[in-house]
Amino acid sequence: MNTELQTTYGPGEVARVIGAGGGTIAFAAKVKSNYECNVYKVRIVEILAEGQTPAELGSELKAFNLAEPFNQQGQLPQGTYIVMLKVGDKNVFYAQL
Repeated sequence: MNTELQTTYGPGEVARVIGAGGGTIAFAAKVKSNYECNVYKVRIVEILAEGQTPAELGSELKAFNLAEPFNQQGQLPQGTYIVMLKVGDKNVFYAQL
């Protein structure tokens, strides 16, 4: 649960308190293939040092591309790097060609 608390340090200052299970989780990921319509198989990647290719981690996950229609085949190329968010029980990202 996200909760905003006003502080006594002046107007416009806000503190965020995040409880267990709250907040948004974001990951760097790489598109592996189109699964169906705007749903893609992706794999989380670890960003390494400058000049190094990110390392793929774990197994493939399904993620929805919110930039594409839900009822048409996706056009995003394999190998595209994205920032993926975990929203509820769904993985989503927004990427255009």
